[in-house]
Amino acid sequence: MRFRELLEAAISAPSGDNCQPWRFEVRGEQIRIFNLPDRDTSLFNYRQRASLVAHGALLENLTIAAGAAGYRAEIAFFPETASPDLVATVDLLPGADGAGRLVRAIPLRCTNRRRYDGAPLTDDERRALITAGDGLPGTVVLTRPRSEQAAVADIIALNDRLVFENQHLHAFLFDHIRWDDREARVTLDGLDIKTLDLAPPDRIMFPMLKNWPLVKVLASFGVSRIIAGNARKQAMSAGALGAVVIPDNSDLSYVNAGRIMERVWLEATGLGLSFQLMTGITFLMQRVADGETEHLSPDHVKLVRDGRAKLESIVGTRGGVAAIMFRVGRSTPPSARSLRIPLERVVSQ
Repeated sequence: MRFRELLEAAISAPSGDNCQPWRFEVRGEQIRIFNLPDRDTSLFNYRQRASLVAHGALLENLTIAAGAAGYRAEIAFFPETASPDLVATVDLLPGADGAGRLVRAIPLRCTNRRRYDGAPLTDDERRALITAGDGLPGTVVLTRPRSEQAAVADIIALNDRLVFENQHLHAFLFDHIRWDDREARVTLDGLDIKTLDLAPPDRIMFPMLKNWPLVKVLASFGVSRIIAGNARKQAMSAGALGAVVIPDNSDLSYVNAGRIMERVWLEATGLGLSFQLMTGITFLMQRVADGETEHLSPDHVKLVRDGRAKLESIVGTRGGVAAIMFRVGRSTPPSARSLRIPLERVVSQ
């Protein structure tokens, strides 16, 4: 397969619940990259923005790998109005542009959902992460005082609370859990249960939470708030919480958010830091801001609106959009990594 190594690097990118919403066409020296809207139908994926972030990460990996292989990646975004799912074309031209510095981190990058050790980042680590996206339209913000981290952790916790109080969010998550090695190897997508790194008591309880009628009853007794509290503890165990702020809500800005996010993640990987996206709630904030509140209760709409206002006051969006949130810090390695659909099933030549 032409450009196999570059495409392998590209599909190493993260995506929401490991949905992998992409396919490729290779035509000579050009790679055409398409979004697959049906791969992610979650309420979080408002206007395909979560998938566009994933495509941004994919494009960044491709650009970095191309630079390391002696190519310059010339990207045209959304080049054909008649083909809205065509996210980008990438022409691979001779002459590396120095973008390959992070290539060694691409196969090492992974989500780490373990409890982190709580040690703050060093000034050098903060500087490396904050400047990772330089040259792209967006800003990386990291929390500094614990009070600021606690406020953002409250917003992150809201995400997990809603998943266990909203049937649509709950169903999408549990449809994408792969409960054993066989299922994970058959589907090659979704979330292998081992990647969740659940504590021993949670390993027993989590399969029971697949049952929505049971979850609904448990939520009435406050179990969803307990789950949210655990998510808050995870966020507070980080060396810092972070956000990627973009200038507007355009599709291109969300692609660029993904490119910035991937650079930050690869920098963190190179520094030996653990990393986890904790960002579903930011996409839900945009849905609610646009008045698209179907399938959300009035109480949940208010919680999301209040969370958005709080987040914007902390990260200082200045008219922009907090597109992505994450945690970064130190921990032991994860138990498992998400699998990928092989290139032969997503590339046509």
